[in-house]
Amino acid sequence: MRNLIREGRSNQLQNVMFTNTKEGMQTLETSLAKLVVENTITYEDAMLITAHPKELIRTLESMDKTRVPV
Repeated sequence: MRNLIREGRSNQLQNVMFTNTKEGMQTLETSLAKLVVENTITYEDAMLITAHPKELIRTLESMDKTRVPV
């Protein structure tokens, strides 16, 4: 991660986080989706926080299709 940032390749950070979930890495969208599924925060609040709404929706759909408002 440090090397990617140092080399100015921050556009690759999200892919690295996705491929290293077993090591405990997760994106903000994954964390927000978990909080929505656990009813800790609302879907609307998560959408206000995320920088990548489409990714949040995709993550929620993969976790629990019944949680995403139509």
